[in-house]
Amino acid sequence: MPFEDEDTRKVQTAVIGQADSDWPVFLPYDHDDFDRFMRGRTRDDFYCGVLLGGCGRKLTPKRYTEKKCHFAHRPPVHCRRTETGEASADHLYIGQALRRWLLRQGYQNAEVTYLEPGSVHGGAVAVRFGQGRSRLIRVQLARLTLREWHETRERLADRHTHVHWAYGPYCGLSHNEVDAAGYALRVSCRTEGETREVYVGTQYPDNSLAWSGLTECRMSDDGIITPRLDAEPPASSTPVPTPTPVAFPLAPGTVAFTAATELPAPRPHLDGTAIRLYEAEVQPIGSAVIRARISLPHAHPAPPPHQLHVIYSSAQLVPLTEAAPSEPAWLIRADGASPLPQQTDARWPGLRPGSPTPAPPQPALTPSEPSASTRRSLPLDEAETIHALRSRLDIVARTHDLIDWETLLRHAGAAPGDITPGELVRLLTAVDHPRAVGKPVLSALVTSAIEPDAPAPHFAKVLAGLGWRSDLPESKVTEIWERERKTAYALALAGPTRARKQPSTGPPKTETGNDQILNEERLVARIREHLEVVARSHGIIKWSTLLKKQRVSPSTLSDQDRVRLLVAVDRSYAPGRRMLSALVKADGQTPGPAPFFGDVLAQLGWKPDAAVPTVEAAWREAVDRAYARGSQAVPVSGNASADRATTADRVHWSKLGTTKAAVVVAVRRALIDAARRQVCVGWHTLAAAAGLKPTDLTDRAREAILVSVDSPPAYGVLLSSLVVASGHTPVPYFDSILKCVGRPHGLRPIELGQLRKTEQARAFAAYSAAADTSDGSMERT
Repeated sequence: MPFEDEDTRKVQTAVIGQADSDWPVFLPYDHDDFDRFMRGRTRDDFYCGVLLGGCGRKLTPKRYTEKKCHFAHRPPVHCRRTETGEASADHLYIGQALRRWLLRQGYQNAEVTYLEPGSVHGGAVAVRFGQGRSRLIRVQLARLTLREWHETRERLADRHTHVHWAYGPYCGLSHNEVDAAGYALRVSCRTEGETREVYVGTQYPDNSLAWSGLTECRMSDDGIITPRLDAEPPASSTPVPTPTPVAFPLAPGTVAFTAATELPAPRPHLDGTAIRLYEAEVQPIGSAVIRARISLPHAHPAPPPHQLHVIYSSAQLVPLTEAAPSEPAWLIRADGASPLPQQTDARWPGLRPGSPTPAPPQPALTPSEPSASTRRSLPLDEAETIHALRSRLDIVARTHDLIDWETLLRHAGAAPGDITPGELVRLLTAVDHPRAVGKPVLSALVTSAIEPDAPAPHFAKVLAGLGWRSDLPESKVTEIWERERKTAYALALAGPTRARKQPSTGPPKTETGNDQILNEERLVARIREHLEVVARSHGIIKWSTLLKKQRVSPSTLSDQDRVRLLVAVDRSYAPGRRMLSALVKADGQTPGPAPFFGDVLAQLGWKPDAAVPTVEAAWREAVDRAYARGSQAVPVSGNASADRATTADRVHWSKLGTTKAAVVVAVRRALIDAARRQVCVGWHTLAAAAGLKPTDLTDRAREAILVSVDSPPAYGVLLSSLVVASGHTPVPYFDSILKCVGRPHGLRPIELGQLRKTEQARAFAAYSAAADTSDGSMERT
């Protein structure tokens, strides 16, 4: 990485003792865990370890209450370490755990070697032990090609009496080990408290995987024996290799089908997942219609044959090599499919669903028989029912409320007995179709009357119909439910939604377009109004705070959304025009323009020139103008006092044989010359430039001169930051200057010092970049 004064990376792992130590530590994210972690340790104990791919310099643990705790380099920083996350020291944890475990197994002389430390996923760990260290445990963490793997196996087998292989989560070789030995050992680390515990898994040919702690395993001549190997030894150590079936990945949303007919129950997938098999008319985008087979999870709702369905989930195309000539030659393995509310779609012109098959006539019921099968048809047709449900859910979202299914159905003029549970899932899936980034799942607002504070029992099936996996755990379903509910509330509060028209044909993607525009316009207007308030108070506001003021959750908007909204706030860029987006900063950033401000400028049409050469200069100019406009509305009071002060000011300068304006011009020129020479100056130099002695100017007069020099600042930088007191110390009135020119002020001493250094660097950069321009264009008189 380049040379920097501050380390902005979040480093979670380090080593202790010394730079080349292999003793890893993991810094917990939570501040309470941080306090427990630091007991008995000092802030000088941690290093960016060489075996982590680091620079070997000391790291400082950082404690935070509102964000994750982490290590940081001490400036200056010149570190090329690439792996800094939670798992970046797993190879060291694995090596240490194996050494301790072998010691308990009776092997005293284990030697641990780390191969390619600091590489992606940690390279590999080699542990030699036994008599003459002739036995080897090789934990492969990084990826190897199949050829490299075979060559490494042969080389190690020639040099050791026993070689025991284990594989990390990312190497992709465990299946090859299963083919070669009948099973494979997997190694993984999990965060438990303040450390990373090592677990060993046993993988069998059926892809089943059972995990246990390393301490539960034992060592034998055959290698590491896990509890599962003790209980279920592999059927054969030399299984007959089976050819890997060919499977082509399919892009989500490119394949549709109709007229699906369920076939007899097939065997489960290799991973044990129960499936249902269908034969249907299938058409990829831009291709012809073919007959193909489709497998869906057993829990997935059966796709009605009279509807058009789109595979939005991950899917694979598999050739059926043993199919008869009269049978389909292809199988699509999919995790889910979503029905379209319309019968046709221009993307798949060859698919024409048939009419629903009429139900067979019901036998006449005797008065004593219950009429359980006499469901009424829906009062509205399906398109109108979906439109009514969606409209009602829009209202529920705007009121931050939830609604049970029975109540929602009554708004469509129907009763709960009119539909089956399968039709319930299908209708709610159609309400939220198609799934799109940033679009909320309104079905999350439909709850059960029995458990209103939890996802409804049907919600997981609706998610599967929209393209999520059908086997999501309950915790993941709850997480999605909470997120989608908050997203629906946030977007609904951005503005009122108009009544939507349900299209009779074509994809329903246009039905949210106008509403989104209206919502966004209202949100932009509110953001602009709030930034005007921020400008009047001469402040800066975090993006997350700004959104929360509009009652919008920051997690619902992407980085691209942020730039787009701020561009809409400022509309276009012109030199000298106010830019309220300059008053927005990112969470936790240092003083200066936000990381995204350059993107906002670029989209507004800004280009660097001699007057505004850098993003920082443009930001400073924009902030100054935003503050200046905000200050104009403040009435000026105390005219008599101001007149007296002006008169006394003129008398003071007349006694010195000059005017304040002349002194300001002379001081500004001296500071511009200092900026070009990349130096700071004191009042001896500045006073001499104005033909005065330093004793002629009080601190109040010096402050007033510098305020005039920087009102408004040239190039968006503060020349007053270059002025130092005796001993090269900061002048005591720099914070007052910031206040007078409308910059953030009242900072703590350390923050004020950082801001001053930042302004000095910007002044040097601005006048260095403009060195080719004439003095007349750079100075104001």
